Amino acid sequence: MKLNQKEASLLDRAIEKWEEEDLIDGPTAQKLKASYESNAGDYKALTFYAFIAAVSCALLAFGALVLDEKWIERMRRYFAFSEITIGLIFAGCTAVLAWYICKRKRKFIQAVWANESLSILLGLSACVSVAYFGKGLSVNSDRYYWLIFAVAIALGGLAYVVKSRMLWGAMMLTLGGWWAAYTDAAAHHGPYFSGMNMPLRLTLFGLAAIAFAWLVQRIKALSEFGIVSFFMGWILFLVAAWGLSISGNYSFQEWTAFRQSKVLVWAVGYTLLLAGILVYAIKRKDNALRDTALLFLLLNLYTRYFEYFWDVTNKGIFFTILALSFWLIGKKLEQYRRKNANDQLKA
Repeated sequence: MKLNQKEASLLDRAIEKWEEEDLIDGPTAQKLKASYESNAGDYKALTFYAFIAAVSCALLAFGALVLDEKWIERMRRYFAFSEITIGLIFAGCTAVLAWYICKRKRKFIQAVWANESLSILLGLSACVSVAYFGKGLSVNSDRYYWLIFAVAIALGGLAYVVKSRMLWGAMMLTLGGWWAAYTDAAAHHGPYFSGMNMPLRLTLFGLAAIAFAWLVQRIKALSEFGIVSFFMGWILFLVAAWGLSISGNYSFQEWTAFRQSKVLVWAVGYTLLLAGILVYAIKRKDNALRDTALLFLLLNLYTRYFEYFWDVTNKGIFFTILALSFWLIGKKLEQYRRKNANDQLKA
């Protein structure tokens, strides 16, 4: 259903008020918001790309000014600051940014992209603060994974405070990095941890992330992060499982020494897994999971081609098939979009 910008804004405010007063839960609020669309959509793409450009420039500026430690170290030596002091300064910046974002979100509810772009700077400031606290506390380089874990906790806490789904997703990615670093250190940088190589370890983490998403969706205080947790959990799991389907549970040295057909069972298992997820998503009418499963099924098919048929197939034929498959996908997506638009007009 299409509404003008004023009507859509009024409904957004009403739904958010109902959610704050616990009259409806997070998933219900999201479903209500998805049931209508503002006719200001012509500007949405332009706004999105403008903020992508702004965020990119902000990240480059942050990298040049902050991540380049020369000026920070120069300032630290000039004022005789310790690493802890620098950490406290950035912690103060993080606190001020969090306060400002919370205030701005209450005042400018519709400015979603502007608010999220500020959340990126908030997360970066927190990361710098944790890094300098780690330096000040002389965290052993062999135990750097605890700093990664601290960053994940900081991002999760800030995401909850400022209600940022982007920071919540960053927290889940950072936890994945912590798990990889921790198991690598525990294995003394060897190929196996408890008999598992890195792709298998990350696949297990992906399963844990899906279970975590299931739990988040059932905790009322965290319900607004349920969707992003669910999406990130499945992405982490499917990406890691895709890597596992290529390498199997072998070290890199072992993998390069034998023919790819030796890990065929892992590839078949991954294909059956994707098929099962696709059937499950269709039965549950979960369009997001269905589309994700289709995307990874396509990636899986192309991966298998490169593994087993690249050397024996004409390259022109391959890229012709590739072009046709993407054209068919685009055609189906366009038909699906038109069908949804017609359904909304009928409603």
